[in-house]
Amino acid sequence: MNIESARMQTDTVRFVLSNDFTFRYNNNDGNYIFEVNDALYAQLKSKDFRKLYFLLGNFGLIRSKGEDFSNSWLLHLRFNYRLTGVTRLEAFVQSQGNQLLDVSGRHLLGAGLRFKVKIGDHIRLYLGNSYMYELEISDTLNQKFYNNRNNTYLSFSAVLPKSKINITNIFYYQPLYKDISNYNLSEQLRIEVPLSEKINVNTSYYYYFDSQTPNNRSQFTSTIYIGVGITI
Repeated sequence: MNIESARMQTDTVRFVLSNDFTFRYNNNDGNYIFEVNDALYAQLKSKDFRKLYFLLGNFGLIRSKGEDFSNSWLLHLRFNYRLTGVTRLEAFVQSQGNQLLDVSGRHLLGAGLRFKVKIGDHIRLYLGNSYMYELEISDTLNQKFYNNRNNTYLSFSAVLPKSKINITNIFYYQPLYKDISNYNLSEQLRIEVPLSEKINVNTSYYYYFDSQTPNNRSQFTSTIYIGVGITI
C-alpha cells in the first residue's frame, strides 16, 4: 500500500478522504474479461497536529468465465506520533489476501520509527524501520506460519510546483530475523495528474517479490493501474 500520497497533504489539512475506482468489462464474441479495482485513503490529524491516523484499503479482481486471474485485497490502519521535527513513532496493523499466491493471507502487527528529510518545499525523503509480528496463511498447504520480521522502507514524495503533479515512490525490504535470506520486497510508484481541485488522473505500479514461499519457491506479482481519483 502506498500511504505516501496521504502524507503529502499540507500541515493545515486535518482530514482527507480519497477514493480511486476503476472498472473494465471486455467481451469478444462471448469471451469476456471483468476487472474491478478500488483504493481508499483516509487521514485524520489531531488538533495539535502531532498525531496522525491512516486507514487504507484496496481491492483488485480480474475474472473471466468464473476463473480469477487476479484476486487480492488489503486493509491497513496506522498511527503516527511526532516526537521531533524529523522523528516519528509509528504503529500499525494490516490484513491482506491474494488467492493466487502460495501465501493466500498475511496479517501484521508492528511498530517502529520514521525519519523525515525535507528537501525544499516540494520534495521529501523518508526512512523507516520497524518490527513486525506476522501470520502467514497458506490455503494450498492448509498451514499457518508465525514469523518475526524486520521492516525497512525508503520513500520519496514530490509535488511539481506549476503542474501540481504528485509523484510518490516507496520501497520495502522485509527479511526474517532468524533467516535474512527469507525476505519480501515491495516497490510502489504512483503519479497523480490533477484535472481540477478534486479530480485527478492517476497511474500506479506495484511489484511484490517473496524470496521463499511455504512451497519453498520464489514468487512475484506485478500490476499497473490507470484510473480517476476523487478527493474530498
